[in-house]
Amino acid sequence: MFKASGVDGAHAHRFRHTLATELLEAGESLEDVAEILGNSPNIIRKHYAKWSRARQERISTLMRSVFGTNLVHEERASVKR
Repeated sequence: MFKASGVDGAHAHRFRHTLATELLEAGESLEDVAEILGNSPNIIRKHYAKWSRARQERISTLMRSVFGTNLVHEERASVKR
């Protein structure tokens, strides 16, 4: 199977890591990825949930929806005055 994949240095863990990363990038929860891989959410967070632009954008969007974009800008403007 690894030869057929055409991936240099292919092994089971490499594909597992790719699957976890792709699922997290697609917005799946740590709990769902943990269930798919047979791990705990903490293990998924520790080993697979590294920083990525797409994940950061989702987090930023969530934070803006809670706190609003103007609030942050208004606070910064009042500090500078």
